Amino acid sequence: MLALPEDGQSLAELYSRSMATPTGRRPALPPLGRGEHGGDGGKDGGRGEPKFARAVKYGLCLAGAGYAYDEVANDFFLSTTSLHDGKKGFTGNERLRLAQAEAREYSTRYHAASPEEQRLNERPLNPIRTCGNNMFVKMIDYRAATYVHVARLVDSRQAHESLALNLACMKGHLVKDECVAKYGPPKVPKDPDLTRSPLYDKKNKYALTGVLNEETGAYGYTSRSVTRPFVNKGVQHFRDALQSEKGLTFKQCTEKFEALICKDCGLGEDAQFAAGQAILNFRQVYADDAHWGHAEKVVMQTLSKQGLLSLTETDRIDASLMFEDPNKDPFKRNRSWIGPGLHQLDIWLHEMRSGCDPMLGEDLNHREIKDTKNLPVAHFKLNEQGNGFEDCSGMGDSFTCVNAVACINHARLMSGQPRLSREDVIVIIACLNAVYDDTTSIRHTLHEVARGCFAGAGYTIEDADEFYEEVCRKAAQEYYGGRNLSRRR
Repeated sequence: MLALPEDGQSLAELYSRSMATPTGRRPALPPLGRGEHGGDGGKDGGRGEPKFARAVKYGLCLAGAGYAYDEVANDFFLSTTSLHDGKKGFTGNERLRLAQAEAREYSTRYHAASPEEQRLNERPLNPIRTCGNNMFVKMIDYRAATYVHVARLVDSRQAHESLALNLACMKGHLVKDECVAKYGPPKVPKDPDLTRSPLYDKKNKYALTGVLNEETGAYGYTSRSVTRPFVNKGVQHFRDALQSEKGLTFKQCTEKFEALICKDCGLGEDAQFAAGQAILNFRQVYADDAHWGHAEKVVMQTLSKQGLLSLTETDRIDASLMFEDPNKDPFKRNRSWIGPGLHQLDIWLHEMRSGCDPMLGEDLNHREIKDTKNLPVAHFKLNEQGNGFEDCSGMGDSFTCVNAVACINHARLMSGQPRLSREDVIVIIACLNAVYDDTTSIRHTLHEVARGCFAGAGYTIEDADEFYEEVCRKAAQEYYGGRNLSRRR
């Protein structure tokens, strides 16, 4: 039962008292009226300010999004390409060429400064350096700086003379009968002068190396990118492209190189580039079965017997792609992750559209274009320590460079010349890097080229690694030192 109050108070009085504001509580706010905050002044103060703040916030968000988009699309720190390159997107080399031009200016300014100025300015303002042996802030800094450093490193009379001698040996003009009899190579051409061979003026698979592709804006036959993932057009398209008027022969490359070195007693960038093209095309002519024999099966075996090449070192180069440790961290592997998958998907789509035409399948799967499956979308990987990033081709260390340099050493052997010195090897590295240092998918990095060249000349991979580390260190000093000096003047 409900107990009634003992003091005689009525229920109505108790009810009215319970509705009163309790002690210690603030009274409820009165409803807003037009006379207090609901008039015209309330519109400006209560609603106008939030609208303005929201507009500022949205504007800042849009600006931030635009900046982030531009940084990722056109200035990503691990990329040397840009989405808006006027070509296929992430394929053109314009961004890299502009960076190389800046690197030349920085290098010139750095070397024009006093030793004290160099010492005070050689470190980048950004202390976070995770690219190129952890010496560079961005990948494009590394690519541009090392390209310029290596090119200027060999711009000398000695390099000029070294390459001129190599070219004479390569063409077979200095071959000596007594050397051929002494070393007894398994294969000997009927005429050692390769300039009289029909292959001298015939285009081979390196005919487009270093040749600008107007479609992609980079060198070479093709380029794969995230915006251009499918690049397989069949072996016939590849052959037609090689035999087009753009394709170069060994003869054209050597004549271009000879014309350039006649103008200069040094070895400028243009001459290095022409020499690189000549060396790559030369290898196909020299190692033909009609001449000195297969590069790996014949030429390298002869050099190994003479103690001029270590097959253990060349096997290490070969293993960097073909037999890479399956337990290795996938992020550290020098091979394309999605390239083979894209390649198979591309073939499947072609076959589906053609109704599974067997002729088309043969055209798309031909062994001449099998390496296109390894073309990567992105050219970077984790370094071996896992604390930075390195440039990579997705195709392992350069066995192409092993073969080319081995052929040069073999030509010198048959001409009675001493083996390639370390300095001679560095000159060849600079020439091949001049061709390969591009945004094309068909390329090798400076480190991969160095390893291939040193191994092909009979030295070790460790020699190449030492050279690479020294190049990165000095190139970073020149690049950031010159840039800091430019900003202070």
